[in-house]
Amino acid sequence: MTNPLTPPVPPRYEPMRGLALWGEEEKAAAVEVLESRSLFRYYGPALQRRVEDFETRFGALHEVPHVVGVSSGTAALTCALIGMGIPAGAEVIVPAATFIGCVSAVVAARGVPVFADIDESLTLDPAAWEPLVSERTFAVMPVHLNNAAADMDPILAVARKHGIRVLEDAAQACGVRYRGRPVGSLGDAGAFSFQLEKNITAGEGGAVTTGDPLVHDRAARYQDQGGQFFTSRGGERGGTEGGPFLGANLRMTEIAGALLSVQLDRLPPMLTRLRDIARTIRKELSDLDVTWRALPDEEGSGGDLTLLTENRMAARRVVTQLTAAGVPAATLYQGRMVYQNPAVHSGRTAWDTEWTPPSRLRTSEALLGRSVTVALGATMTDDDVAHVIDSLRAALVPAGAAEGAR
Repeated sequence: MTNPLTPPVPPRYEPMRGLALWGEEEKAAAVEVLESRSLFRYYGPALQRRVEDFETRFGALHEVPHVVGVSSGTAALTCALIGMGIPAGAEVIVPAATFIGCVSAVVAARGVPVFADIDESLTLDPAAWEPLVSERTFAVMPVHLNNAAADMDPILAVARKHGIRVLEDAAQACGVRYRGRPVGSLGDAGAFSFQLEKNITAGEGGAVTTGDPLVHDRAARYQDQGGQFFTSRGGERGGTEGGPFLGANLRMTEIAGALLSVQLDRLPPMLTRLRDIARTIRKELSDLDVTWRALPDEEGSGGDLTLLTENRMAARRVVTQLTAAGVPAATLYQGRMVYQNPAVHSGRTAWDTEWTPPSRLRTSEALLGRSVTVALGATMTDDDVAHVIDSLRAALVPAGAAEGAR
């Protein structure tokens, strides 16, 4: 263990993706919007329509006809649930290993989360969530975690069997594919995040993707105060099927749209490079008895490098040793299930207690707790890759198979 009084070792490389590639193009795009004095997406003295352009290009990249740019990934999940028509009090099944925004979105849409086990992919176990289906179940929310897709084919099969909606949380997987298809295009809707650490970023932002025009119409109206400006554009962007309803203000700004549009062309080659880096590292360590995270589709991943150690103590030791060597590493979510957050566990929302404490999922807790993820950065050099390989070997070999690798 390192001395707590010793200053932390700075990372050898920037553990960022989209942000690491920022340059003059982002600056020029933002300045152009500022000089237009038209920062609001629906009107202005010289409107650039940057959000609309981003929506069109993002839809083409993800092979969906409809996209709604919004203010965050959590907003995207909320708008998608509203778009799909979630009834008040309906249940949404979510994996136990995920970000709290999944739960927040379900609550914001007046739903109730139900927590399901993960498997060695660290995503929703396709065999574990069907027993949780009840007459109150409205949707399931598979999470594409850390740039790897959940195993969607069996998830979709169970959902179709029970008539359940599928909302893909692709916040951590922009540009990732599953068996040839982009994540966010497989279910009834997808939700993306453009927060600072994501594959493309505007600091904040999100998007809803869908092939269903009614889901799109409802999601777009909800993020715009129920359609304050969206519906005023008539046939160009959609109608008002189902009658008017109240919404919220979750709109994306023109600056965010401009910044994100710049980065779209960089996304596929960046993910290819990161996927190649991850593959190289695993190959160079193939002589070790390492259990890597299961990837339902390695060819479509965005460069995940996560291993499963023997236990939590081994995971802490490996993380400590890697970070001391300047390699950015961590256990996902510090090894905590989302239901272990005190507010989530107690079902405390801003207005009431909405559910009783869920049962512990000890298999999922054990899997997440013994995980170690190495963050791969978009500007990594070949020397950085070699350093990660050497550092992982040093962290795994001395402790032997019982501690460092399985």
